[in-house]
Amino acid sequence: MTQATGMRLLDRKAAYLGPVALAALCLLVHWQSFTAWFRADDFAWLGLALRIRDFHDLLRALLSPMAQGTIRPWSERAFFLAGFGLFGLDALPFRVVVFATQFVNLWLVMGLGERLSGSRAAGFWAAVLWIVHGSVVEPLGWTCVYNQVLCAFFLLFALRFLVRYTETGRRRFLVAQWAAFLLGFGALELNVVYPVLAAGYTWLCARKYFRGTLPLFIPSVGYVALHHAVAPFARTGDYAMHFTGSMLRTALTYWTWSVGPVFLWTPVVLPRWVVPAAVALLSAGLALFLGRKLLGGRAPAALFGPLWYGATLLPVLPLRDHLTEYYVYLPLIGICWLAGWGLVESWKSGGAARVAAVALVLVYAFMAVPQVLADSQWNHRIADRVRNLVEGVARAHELHPDKAIVLEGVDTDLFWNGILDRPFRLVGVDHVYLAPGSEQTITAHPDLGDIGDYILAPDVTAKALERDEIVVYDVRGARLRNITSLYAQRPLERKLPLRVDAGSPLADYLMGPEWYAAETDHRWMPRRATLRLGAPPAAGLKLYLRGQCPAGPLRGGPLTVAVTIDGVALPPASIHPGETAFELAFDLPAAVVGRPEMQVGVEVSRTFVPPGDARELGLAFGVFQVR
Repeated sequence: MTQATGMRLLDRKAAYLGPVALAALCLLVHWQSFTAWFRADDFAWLGLALRIRDFHDLLRALLSPMAQGTIRPWSERAFFLAGFGLFGLDALPFRVVVFATQFVNLWLVMGLGERLSGSRAAGFWAAVLWIVHGSVVEPLGWTCVYNQVLCAFFLLFALRFLVRYTETGRRRFLVAQWAAFLLGFGALELNVVYPVLAAGYTWLCARKYFRGTLPLFIPSVGYVALHHAVAPFARTGDYAMHFTGSMLRTALTYWTWSVGPVFLWTPVVLPRWVVPAAVALLSAGLALFLGRKLLGGRAPAALFGPLWYGATLLPVLPLRDHLTEYYVYLPLIGICWLAGWGLVESWKSGGAARVAAVALVLVYAFMAVPQVLADSQWNHRIADRVRNLVEGVARAHELHPDKAIVLEGVDTDLFWNGILDRPFRLVGVDHVYLAPGSEQTITAHPDLGDIGDYILAPDVTAKALERDEIVVYDVRGARLRNITSLYAQRPLERKLPLRVDAGSPLADYLMGPEWYAAETDHRWMPRRATLRLGAPPAAGLKLYLRGQCPAGPLRGGPLTVAVTIDGVALPPASIHPGETAFELAFDLPAAVVGRPEMQVGVEVSRTFVPPGDARELGLAFGVFQVR
């Protein structure tokens, strides 16, 4: 064997060992994410499977705008539909897919880092620096953030194919680049920036191919226009876009989260000046290395890292009120390429440069690694609590199949991660409520949801206990504990509620005889129906009606909804075609203020008889509420 052949074999071994080492390091650092269960938004996406009855439902689940108007058929819809259909609530297969995708991403980061710097070691260390950053925790440990991981997969693969095309001139790499790019639109909206990355790379490193990247802008522009047409940008709320000077402040915030710990938080107790000083020091080190490249003639390739960072960060900068740690997960790759290159070159330089580079890496690790471990532990712990809750409720339902379940002791973390998106429907349990007064132990976030929608009113609870319709479980502790007999001894306020969940069988005593039986989360009315409700305690409150209207009755035009309060007619409201989900508001007459109860009558201008059902149906109601 010649010396040249031996070197090639060693080089090939290094090419294989690098990705294996990166995968092993990723598992070592993020093992708690690998073993985490589901939480929060995961249940909303898992619940998509419950809506699908035919092919039309499947298409709607895959392609309809959801969750702030997003359309992500691969990373959210198909991923969760296939996973739940094959594995149910076993989280391990989901985690395997997430981590396998990330392992490929690490290999791509290493390879592209090598192409940019000319050093395999630089690419390897770039991937290492990415692994240990806090922004990676949620993409790996929270299943619904798989969209970030899959978007990175498509962007990195498209860029790799472009690089191979510029190196070989083979058109198959050009075709593969287009395929990866177009498929990326099904992962995350951020995919629109790929033409900027492609054009930037060719301009900096392979200029003769620059003009060939310009057609890539056509799909991106078309996607933005189409997406805006079917799901316009939010004008209010956390997801409203603010194209103002606030973008600079947001960019600065994300920069500090990129070179330092996210939220500038570390579990290590330190003087307040240490983290800002570390961020400044690391920023200066990166700037110094980039400056040396600019002066040393290697500026084009070195500039691509900052270009990647800026291009992938820019789309989220207008989201002034929605700063999110995993928004730097993708941009960080560009900084890691630059940092890995700087580390290797400084090490080769020896002397003060080597010492400075090692010191900066240690500062970065000291800021990043403790946070990664702490955040991973929190994610694993809350996911475990949610799993214990869901499995405990499923067991309680097995023991008491004919009774609703009331939960006592739910705190803030458990509510927002394990109650809000109603995970119990995934195990066949529909009627689960929080005990009266639970709102006092849960921090409100009105932008995420209304805690009141989950709490059983005191009067309804008392009536249900008298009729033996509910069981009460305490969720504090490793296992749910049945406390029904103890809870029944507590005094509960006995006045009619201001909020009635019409879809609950526990509300039967409040509903007039005209109503049909409750069905899962709604109750149908005929042409006219009545119910009893608590009267407003003060002037200025309104009556809100929330429910569903099928498309059939709306084909004849707007549907009129007339409401009476104690026989007094209120100005009618209308549901217009296309408004299948409705919320109507009615001003309440002053005469009912302060009364113990009021009689509410609802009448619709049209009814319909669905195929295979002899009932005359008006509207499907969810909630009546005075607020």
